[in-house]
Amino acid sequence: MKAIKYLVMGVLLAGFSTTANAQEEELNAALQGIKSKAPNVAELAKTAYKKNKKNAEALLKIGRAFYEQKDTANAKMFANYANEAGKPKYQCAPAYLLLGDIESAYGTDGGKAASYYNQAITFDPKNPEGYKKWAMVYRKISPSQAAKKLQEMKVQCPNEDIDAFTGHIYMLAGDEKQAYENYMKADVSKLDRGQLNEFARCSYFTGHFADALKASEAGMKLFPRNPTFVRLAMFSNYELKNLDAAKGYINRYFNETDSAKFSEYDHYYAALIYQDLEDKANAYAQYEKALELVNDSSMIKRWAILKSLSDSYAKDKNFDKAISCYQDYLACKPDLNSDDTEGLAKIYSKYAEADESKKSEMIGKAIGVYREMAEKFPIQNIYSAYQCATLNNKLDKNAEKGLAKGDFQKVVDLLEGKTDRDKSEDTMLKYSYHYLMTYAFLYGKNKPLAKEYAAKILAIDPDYAPAVQIRDLK
Repeated sequence: MKAIKYLVMGVLLAGFSTTANAQEEELNAALQGIKSKAPNVAELAKTAYKKNKKNAEALLKIGRAFYEQKDTANAKMFANYANEAGKPKYQCAPAYLLLGDIESAYGTDGGKAASYYNQAITFDPKNPEGYKKWAMVYRKISPSQAAKKLQEMKVQCPNEDIDAFTGHIYMLAGDEKQAYENYMKADVSKLDRGQLNEFARCSYFTGHFADALKASEAGMKLFPRNPTFVRLAMFSNYELKNLDAAKGYINRYFNETDSAKFSEYDHYYAALIYQDLEDKANAYAQYEKALELVNDSSMIKRWAILKSLSDSYAKDKNFDKAISCYQDYLACKPDLNSDDTEGLAKIYSKYAEADESKKSEMIGKAIGVYREMAEKFPIQNIYSAYQCATLNNKLDKNAEKGLAKGDFQKVVDLLEGKTDRDKSEDTMLKYSYHYLMTYAFLYGKNKPLAKEYAAKILAIDPDYAPAVQIRDLK
């Protein structure tokens, strides 16, 4: 009796094993056919489905295989098969995850993908994948809602670290401030390469240079030749005024990283570092490399490099090159304002102060710039006239020739009747009166007129000593 019993059981088990092996073989054949894009893939998938109608896991594998081959129609069909086979158990969650992935990758309705991910969460609230995928989709609609979903995940999955992932969500949404605030709460020692990269960048671009350096240094420990980490370490050290450290990173970045291409921004920063270290030769060499590489799509613009280069030449009293670079700056900068125009006049003025032999020529050019500025920007008419007067006065010892008289008179004409003068306008008017008062007294021999100007000055500044002296003359 026992022998018969064992014989029957053996036959049953053998049949079960044969069936199971057949199901697995047909499943594997379908998966291989999908991967290799076999011509009979539809038949292989159909056969595998017939043998695995109740096996949600197997059907899901087929759906995923189709998804990886971008066959969304079949992927969706097998996801639905898996969904049916998994009911009413939690096996439905993976099917909804796949449906969400299909919509996310190839659909046009992010809300539909989020809805599928929400279904996955409902069926399996302890699985963090649904929350993360929902957040990744919903960040395009509302990054703050995506972050809130991750907080819900933390309640259900307390071992999940949400800070770095939330930072990643905000980084993808372009909100570097929120990205930084979340990455700051993360454990830097647990961040991977991509997370460290994002932490370094959002810290740098929000002005938190010490944290950018910290993230970059952590990244360099793992990936010593990674150009992004070395680059941001160089930039951050410069912003922190760790100039020697920044200089060390220049060599490391350009010679000891895996970067195949260096940008104008890299050379520009290197120039700034060398400039602050008073290494003029290297600074100017880096500026020139930056100008060679810059183009319309560059992060930093040609005009910004030219302005910095002009400032550097002016600081070194190489005024001819400073002027040349500044003129190039004016030629290529869009939307010039009066400050841009005045910058050239200031270089001419500094040149005049530094070189007596060029004084008259350079002051003349500076005055020409101010005249041009008044034409281009009429709102600066008074200020321009005042600056022309001041410059002309530098060419006229003791105001003997009256070179500044016309411009000071223009300031008076424009401001005297103005009832809403501000403090700076009162100052310009006072000193314009002062010049006219002095000229009238010393060279015009017109004491009554000088006293009139003195009275006008004292109406603005009652304690102005030169005017008091003229007023009290007998």
